[in-house]
Amino acid sequence: MTQSISTIGEFLQAGQADYQVYDMGRCLRELDPEAFDSIERQQQPYPYPIRKQAQLAVLFKHRQQPENDYLWFIQLPLDERGLLSVGARDHYLEFVVSALGHEITGSLTNEQEEQLKQNPYLFTPTETQRAALHARIAVNRRAAPSIYFDDAEAFLSGQQNDWKNIGMQGLHDCAARLQQLPQLTATIAECFDQYPAPVRNQLAAALEHQDVPARLRDALVAMMDDEQSTDPAVKRDALRALASCAEHGSVKKLVRQLVPKADADLLTIMSARLWPALAEHDTLAQYIHQIALLDTVLFDALFQDVISLPQLRPLVLSLLAQGQLSDDSLQALNRLKQNVQS
Repeated sequence: MTQSISTIGEFLQAGQADYQVYDMGRCLRELDPEAFDSIERQQQPYPYPIRKQAQLAVLFKHRQQPENDYLWFIQLPLDERGLLSVGARDHYLEFVVSALGHEITGSLTNEQEEQLKQNPYLFTPTETQRAALHARIAVNRRAAPSIYFDDAEAFLSGQQNDWKNIGMQGLHDCAARLQQLPQLTATIAECFDQYPAPVRNQLAAALEHQDVPARLRDALVAMMDDEQSTDPAVKRDALRALASCAEHGSVKKLVRQLVPKADADLLTIMSARLWPALAEHDTLAQYIHQIALLDTVLFDALFQDVISLPQLRPLVLSLLAQGQLSDDSLQALNRLKQNVQS
């Protein structure tokens, strides 16, 4: 690396590339170049940590060859403050420069491909992560959806009954396009709890990565509020599908009401996908109390997840400082602290 290039963003710019960075770890989220630059320079913690890592997708193309896309999947460690590890980032770039030089958008030789595969900071996204990303990219570019879209739309709209051959990518394409498909949105809002469980589960996994329209959001909230609906699987899927709406008032209210009676599955979904809805002192204190009642392995995992999130960490520390946590919470935290120190 030259002295003038110190970040991934600078490296891409030096290679005459236009780029977009996405978080892949929790819910698919775009990181604008300014925010990513601030993260790279350790001026702010990484906002969406997952197991003390930042999982990134970097999509780029050469300005002179905009028809060719390139995609890097990068996993970089975070330090105890949630800041990106500069050493790991530099090491990653050293691998890339060693393999490619600064011609990052040229054709690769077999030797270069093998060198890139040896990079220890690469990660392989899940099928769900890939499908969500490809659906988002197509919408952003106003490109056509995949060949699986029509069958998925037809089933979700009630125009065909055979669901076993629906492609996962088709469900993600539908989820990513709901803002432009009001009729499909209305049908999903009405039929979400009536879809076959495998379809509903995959649809929820798709919706949690995309922006859910207000009509569907309100229907899912009402579904979660319905005391007559006792199917826990439907409620798990409905809650996951609300991930993009976690900061909306109705969803915050729903989570606040759910926390005292939530089971381990719902509590896990809340921290993994809807953590912004926990960003209130009373809700978070109740949440920590509820996870303290779970088995020790689950408590340890969920609490460490919560305190790793920059949006929640100051609130957790404030609750501790002000003595606003329950006795059960404090006992669980003391045990966790002793285990870490031993």
